[in-house]
Amino acid sequence: MGLFMDKLGYKLLLFDVYGGLLTDKQQQALALTYNEDYSLGEIAAWQGVSRQAVFDAIRRSEALLINYEEKLGLIKRSEQERELLQLLAQAESQADWRQVAEVRRRLGKIIGLAGQTAEK
Repeated sequence: MGLFMDKLGYKLLLFDVYGGLLTDKQQQALALTYNEDYSLGEIAAWQGVSRQAVFDAIRRSEALLINYEEKLGLIKRSEQERELLQLLAQAESQADWRQVAEVRRRLGKIIGLAGQTAEK
């Protein structure tokens, strides 16, 4: 989970990144749960289904979001890039040019520039 230690924060991040891949009904249930803090009963009444149906839909949707991250890794990649950019800034401020070159190489590898130089 990296920077997002609590479960809710991680679920919100997953929803922000991958929510567009869910159906409208799944997006709606998660948005009402996460963003509006609706109870299962409130969502069930609003959607005209049982509380159990809402509960199941939310759990399935969360499982899908986790699966998307496992397969696509966009959040993990973003965290790696952020960490390397911090290392790069630190190395540049210390004029550690070997470290700058190493971090640039690692960044290039992550963003698909393998075999190319990250320098202009």
